[in-house]
Amino acid sequence: MPTLYVRNVPSELYEQLRHEAAAARRSLGAEAIELLRRSLRARSGISLDQFLEDADRIRAKHSLPAGSPTAAELIREDRDR
Repeated sequence: MPTLYVRNVPSELYEQLRHEAAAARRSLGAEAIELLRRSLRARSGISLDQFLEDADRIRAKHSLPAGSPTAAELIREDRDR
């Protein structure tokens, strides 16, 4: 795997990156790679398959409590008012 070295990073930028990495529980290098990945994806667009995979991953990470109504149930309930 290739290696990328970045020199002369402004102190403020470095500290901001360090803070973001800690908040995301990633290493400084992993956070830099994630930011580069997001930036390039935003510029080049994202495939539908990748979007759906990301959506499934986010949905699984932030699941609703058991017994929560579905979106369809909420819409039905609102229409019945």
